Amino acid sequence: MEFIIALIIIIVLLLILGVSPGLIMGGVLGLIELLLLFMTGFFIVSVVLLLIAKPVKAKFLRIYISEVVGTFAIYRIDGEEYRNTFPAEIMFVDKIYHEGRTYSARFRKLGKKHLLFDWYSYIVIGVGLPVSALLAGGLGWFLLNLFIG
Repeated sequence: MEFIIALIIIIVLLLILGVSPGLIMGGVLGLIELLLLFMTGFFIVSVVLLLIAKPVKAKFLRIYISEVVGTFAIYRIDGEEYRNTFPAEIMFVDKIYHEGRTYSARFRKLGKKHLLFDWYSYIVIGVGLPVSALLAGGLGWFLLNLFIG
């Protein structure tokens, strides 16, 4: 909420200083494009990390809810508990996760840290990468035609 209020104040100040609304809109769209490019990069890195992780069998134990970090699925692999890399979908937790069930996952230990991708992570990456890439490409094409064409 504070971000939206700050954005409105900045836009009003820019209008008072005489910046054209078209230039302000172009700047906002440019920031959105930058965020979409970062999001696409994030999903590309996630695919690479998913590919270097090794397939394992992971037993789902519970959902861990933290007010600061988020909600994560906890799995047991080789007698140790590990937190999933991607946050869990809390709205449909009873439909997605079943306590005591063993799932195929991908796991890689990196010193004290680890990467654990469950089947829900596959869906997030599989949907997130093409959607963010298409949106970034579409908005980029629009901005190029707007400012160059």
